[in-house]
Amino acid sequence: MRIFNRFRPALAALPLLLIIGCASASAGIATSNVPLGNREYEILGTAETSTSWWSVDLGIIGLPLDAPPVDAAVQKLLSEKGGDALVNLRYSTDRSIFLFMTRHRFHLKADVVKLKPEPARRR
Repeated sequence: MRIFNRFRPALAALPLLLIIGCASASAGIATSNVPLGNREYEILGTAETSTSWWSVDLGIIGLPLDAPPVDAAVQKLLSEKGGDALVNLRYSTDRSIFLFMTRHRFHLKADVVKLKPEPARRR
């Protein structure tokens, strides 16, 4: 019985540790979301958005409940400023795990640009 009393605080904390879960994150940058080559463009402004989705994780098997809405985040930034492309992209992802559920978050910040018309080519 003395041994049980010695480990009682650790045993009481175990359910709390299972509920809290854990988290991880990553980040990156990219020059643009489409190849621009030598095309000229006008910067319309900076925009940012965040989106999230859930997945079920059973050990080594992960099953997303929704498709990652990354393309929707890009389209939201483009439509917000009326642009054609994104440049100077900064993104970050993080995930929080709660028992068998994982919440994924995607944050995107970029400069929205409008492409200038290409000059007519001479023949």
